[in-house]
Parts: sequence; structure tokens; C-alpha cells
Amino acid sequence: MSESNESWSTETARYQDGLPLERRKRDGIWFTPMELALPTARRTLAPLTGRALRICDPAVGGGSFLLAAATALRAQHPAGTHKFAGVDLDAAAIELAVKALRTQGEPRLSLEVGDGLTDLEPESFDCVLTNPPWETLQDGDDAKARVAKLRPLFQHQGKGKLYTYRLFVERAVQLLRPGGRLGLIVPASLWFDRDAEPLRRLLLDTCEWQWLFGFENRERIFAIDSRYRFGAVIATKGGSTQEVQVAFGKTKLEDWAARAPTHVAYQRQELQHLSPHSGTFVEVATRRDLDILTRMHARGRALLGEHGSLTWRQGDFNMTSDKDQFVRREQAEQDGYRHDGTGIWRCKGQGDLIALRQGAMIYDLQANSGAHDCGVGHKTRWRTPNGPDELVPLYLVAAEPWRRNKTTRFPARIGLRALSNATNERTAIACLLPDVPCGNSLGVLTPRKPGGTPLRQLAAATAMLASLPFDWALRMRLGGTNLNRFVLTDCMLPVVDEQRTTELAVLALRLCATTRWTHDLWHLAQTEGWCGARDPVTNAQQRRELTTTIDVSVGAAFGLSYSDVEWLTRGEPFVKGFWRIERELPEEQRRPRRWLAALRQDLYK
Repeated sequence: MSESNESWSTETARYQDGLPLERRKRDGIWFTPMELALPTARRTLAPLTGRALRICDPAVGGGSFLLAAATALRAQHPAGTHKFAGVDLDAAAIELAVKALRTQGEPRLSLEVGDGLTDLEPESFDCVLTNPPWETLQDGDDAKARVAKLRPLFQHQGKGKLYTYRLFVERAVQLLRPGGRLGLIVPASLWFDRDAEPLRRLLLDTCEWQWLFGFENRERIFAIDSRYRFGAVIATKGGSTQEVQVAFGKTKLEDWAARAPTHVAYQRQELQHLSPHSGTFVEVATRRDLDILTRMHARGRALLGEHGSLTWRQGDFNMTSDKDQFVRREQAEQDGYRHDGTGIWRCKGQGDLIALRQGAMIYDLQANSGAHDCGVGHKTRWRTPNGPDELVPLYLVAAEPWRRNKTTRFPARIGLRALSNATNERTAIACLLPDVPCGNSLGVLTPRKPGGTPLRQLAAATAMLASLPFDWALRMRLGGTNLNRFVLTDCMLPVVDEQRTTELAVLALRLCATTRWTHDLWHLAQTEGWCGARDPVTNAQQRRELTTTIDVSVGAAFGLSYSDVEWLTRGEPFVKGFWRIERELPEEQRRPRRWLAALRQDLYK
């Protein structure tokens, strides 16, 4: 970095640090470090060199991107050849930007206090470089008036709240002349969020989208949460996109500054094949990940949707809007209620209450893995139950209304944790449950078209959802922390024959129906005629053996080879890997290694 750029960095850091934190958060004042701005500017400007350019930053801040552009262009053209324009609502930041560019000998400046979303002339620039604010337009009269003014001007913002970065992405396209280039720093939600889908289509259909280079903030590139993710986006206005060069999960700025950054060439047809409903980018680490996922997808059947196996809803009760229907278990027990061992709390002369299941109460094929310890809301703490039948919910709900609507529901369901993450120990946390009420931290999956043996189909699907092969595919796909219909609609379950369906169903039933209040599942299975005597498995070693059998069976149904599984189960530093699973066990005894070992045994039989 040059001496003048270092001086600019010092001044902008001093200015940022002097602002109240609340204002920085509200207005998104996090100036871009030169180590990020410079490679982004160089890569964006590279095809445009050879002529005088009009370069714009519609959210100029302290001027990092215009300063980076001037630095990048100085080798090809003398100072004064190009014109630099920009606006910002912060007058002090504009002064910093003007000062920095003057020291670079750039006299052709047009930097003013203003609104970059409305105050610049469309199709006036050869290049737009910016790191816009990453905020929502807040509530209040001023925000409402601003939203009312902006909505008619932008056609690719989705139906939800207005996010400033999304407005600036569309604005960048508006400001460019045909053939102009944009280089933006944006939050990761651009490539995976539902309401950003219109923006993705805008970039894919009206631009040649060249780069999507994603970072994780683990090394504090920005002075915000280390878990935050963002990326550099580069595109040319005009034409359409056939291939995007992508990278995800990068932590070092040197990776982006490299002459030829490591990336995956993501084909437009692959995007359409893997995400036909959402248009989201699957966050693959390598070309091999993308190839394996594509093969798995081709051998699958949609999880949800018109041709899907299941229906989905996010719980039966909303933990906020339905809270007046909840009874604290502790309070009910103080009032004389006692658990009868089947999930019902009874009190003489009072109506029955039934346990409300929440996400923390289930785990991988375990119907009772969390007991309420203390606290509510964000302060809730859970502990391990003192046995399979110790059911300790936080809340109870009235049993009579639930029973009254029984005929409208299928008598069993899959509970799938709705809050998850691609870097957790497990991402798909699923369990077969009887007909019990669930809060909205559990997704509820039931048969879409119940046939002759609907519980068998549901139990087999539970095994598939809880398998490592499905989990791996979901980890590639899940960009945020909300495992909802939008994410699941593009997920696939493997197509299996009747024999394997029954085998998987029996395995799921033996692993999930292990408590007194899951006995109804055994009765249903016996009624359908595909399962004999009750045979729940509670022994830890036996459960490990059965989950490995599931992984082998589902992996084979997806067409995974030994080499594929070896790749999927590789350990650190692959951030989305399975190396966090069962860390209390020796490495060779952990579930991913058991899966691989079972396949190795099959190879040498």
C-alpha cells in the first residue's frame, strides 16, 4: 500500500472510531479496507483500460473505492484522464474522500453530499464501484416516506423489507452505460436469500456476471460479527450470464488479491438444475463438490412441491403470536398438574395439558434429547434428560383443542429443526414423532399424498433426512440459519425401491420410537403391516451401528462411490465438513469414519 493510501486508512479509521456505535450500525458506516477495495477495483476496471472513464461510487463513504480505482488506473494513464463521481449522505466522509483523491493528483472530481439512490443520472458511467450500507430501512415516519419514494424506482427488490444493499445493487445496474462494469461488496444474502432472487435474475439475465467471491469475517476484515459473510460481485452490463466464477467461505484478502483466485466455474445450467425454484447458489468449495451434488440431484425426487414426497409447515404454534396459549410447565406443576408418562399433564378437575415440542428437544433420530433447565426466550437453557422417558418441556398447551382437530392431521410427523447452520455438527436434525404439537422452531413434515402405507413412507423419509448424504447436500445449500420451505423446496430425497423403503422405515422407527409417548408409532406400523414386534434401540453402540446402516443405504441410493464418500467425509480445514460429529469418540469410531469403513469392508468382501 502506498504512503498516501496508508495515510487515508489512518484518517478514515480515526473518523469511524469517533462515531457513536449506534450511528455506525444505523447508517452502515463501515469503510472498506484498501486491501479489499484495491483488488476489487483492479479486477473490475481491467477490461475497461485504454480510454478515459467515468467512475462512480453512489455510496462513497471515505472514498476507498475511488481511491482504489485511481491507484489501479495510474499505471495505464496519467492523473486527470478519468472523472471520479460520487455522493454520500455524510458530509464529513465526503471531505475525507475529496482530500484522499486530491493527494493522488486527481483534479476531475464530482463528489457531493446527496442520495446515491436518486441523485445520479442513469446510464452515465463506465464503472460503478461501491460498498453500500448493509441495513434495512428502519421503521418511523422518515423511513416510511423514504420507502414510499424508492419503491416505484426499483423493480427487483422482492416483496419483503427494503434493504439498502439490494437497492444499491439495482442502482449500480441503472447507473451503468451498456458495456459498463460494476464491482460491489455485498452481504452473502445476495446469493441465497429468497427476497434477493429478483436481483440474482437481474444480474444473470441482463449482465455478464463474472465474479462472486465470498468471504467469512473470521479474521475481522470488517469490525463486525466474525460470523458475518459477504462477497465481491463483478459484472458487465449487457448480454446474459452463462457462467459465474464463484468462491465461498474465504477468510483471507490475499485470496482475492491473487492474480488468478481459486474458484469454481458455476454454469448457468447447473444453477437452474440445482436450484430451479429459488435460483440460489449452492456454496460448494470445489468443482468436485458441484459434480457430486449434481449427480445426487439427478438420482433424487423433490422433497417438497407439486411432485414432492412431503408437505411442510413451520410448526403448529408460533412462539410469539401464540404465546397466550402456552402454560409454563413449572407453573402447571405448582398448580397440581403431573405428567402421566405419555406426554400429557393431568390435574383432577382441570383440562389436560400436552407438551409443546421445541427444536432443542429433538436431535438426530432422538425424540427426547433436550429437557428444559431454566429461562425463557433467548435465555432458555436445556439439559440432557435423565432417561428416555423424562419429558421436560418448557411449555404445555391445552390438550382438548388439539384432540378435537385430530382428524385433520396425519397421525405421525417428521420434526425437522428449523434453526440450523451449515457449519454445525449436524445441519439436518430430523426425528419421527407421533401426532404432537410443535412450536415454530420445528418444521413439520407429513406425507403429501398418503398411500397404502403412509407411515412407512414417512419413516423412510425420516431416515433419509437424518442421513449424512442428505446432510452433506443440505450443508452445501444452506446459506443462512433458517431451514424453511424456500431452502427445502430445491432439496432432493433419493428414489428407492420398496424393499429399501421398508428397511429404512424400520431403522427410523427403532431409533425414534424409544419412549412411552412414542408407542403409537409402533401401533401404526403394525397396522400397516410392515413392522412386527416392538423393537426400540436405546443402546448407544447399537444406535451407532444402525445410523451407519442408514448412511450406507442412502449413500448407495444417491449413487455415491467409495471415492465420493471419502471426499464427503474429509476432515478439517473443510469448514462445512463432518469433523465435528461425535468428537467425544476416537476419530475412527465417529459416524463419518464408520460410514467409510463400512464401504471399505464391502469393497473387500
